[in-house]
Amino acid sequence: MKVIHPLLFFVMLLVFNSCTNFNRAVHTKKSGDLEKPLEGFLILFVETDNEILQLDEEFYNKSIRGKFNNLEHRRFRDHLASATRYTFDAVKTFDSKDFFEVHQDYSFEEFNTVINDSDFQHLLIISMRNNMDRGEFSQQNFQVYLFDKGIEQPLWTGFGYYNQGNIIRRPAAQRLSNRIKRDLKSDGMLM
Repeated sequence: MKVIHPLLFFVMLLVFNSCTNFNRAVHTKKSGDLEKPLEGFLILFVETDNEILQLDEEFYNKSIRGKFNNLEHRRFRDHLASATRYTFDAVKTFDSKDFFEVHQDYSFEEFNTVINDSDFQHLLIISMRNNMDRGEFSQQNFQVYLFDKGIEQPLWTGFGYYNQGNIIRRPAAQRLSNRIKRDLKSDGMLM
């Protein structure tokens, strides 16, 4: 029987583990309390270098408009919506494509009309930054914001979800969703 050299085993372990290994948030901040347990939320995924400090027209135009429904990240958004539906099984999750057409521009007023006429009370905005390009792969940093649709400031923010791999793969979305759920639960935002 052949024995795998320990160094080769370690290298193989690193390669497999680094493909989609999300770390839990480095920091979370709870800015408000929920009046009742989180029952449902809309998932919005954007790629932006801006922090989303409030959900008003200025921040919408700078950080969200044209990014939450673009073609570029459609596959990952689909994976993320599916993974979040599975992970947050007791909480009703809504996919942005059920409310907004893909690759269509929405003004702040149009965006708000759709949000306010919907059945969910909260928005979960997942923002990706590409921090470091490593050739074929890059290291992404994700920030997560939980908003009540009637309040401009986030109720909860998670910062520092790092992924060192390809986000197009389904496991990346599943791991990110799992980490977000754990942090929301540990901060008392989920039952």
